[in-house]
Amino acid sequence: MIKTVDIAHAGQSSSEALVLLEVAISNAKKEGVVAVKIIHGLGSGSIAEKVRSWAKEQEGRFRAVIPGEDYNTFNKDAVSMRSKLSNKSDRDFNNRNPGVTIFWL
Repeated sequence: MIKTVDIAHAGQSSSEALVLLEVAISNAKKEGVVAVKIIHGLGSGSIAEKVRSWAKEQEGRFRAVIPGEDYNTFNKDAVSMRSKLSNKSDRDFNNRNPGVTIFWL
């Protein structure tokens, strides 16, 4: 299963968004979820930058972190992750959406 979590809310700071991200990842691991798709939007780009910077700091914690613009059939991590999903339908797959980041747990 891929769990989708929206952390981009109007008026929210990037620090608040990172707290939501941590909670979403922790809860997903407890629930046995395969992957978490974080919707961070684009807006000014600050939340997207913070999410991806945080992901780099967490190196080794995840099987892969896949930016939405690289979430496609040409990305070996994306293809491998999707092979573990029972429901493979995802409108962001192959759509180069820079407003999301996928964490393969």
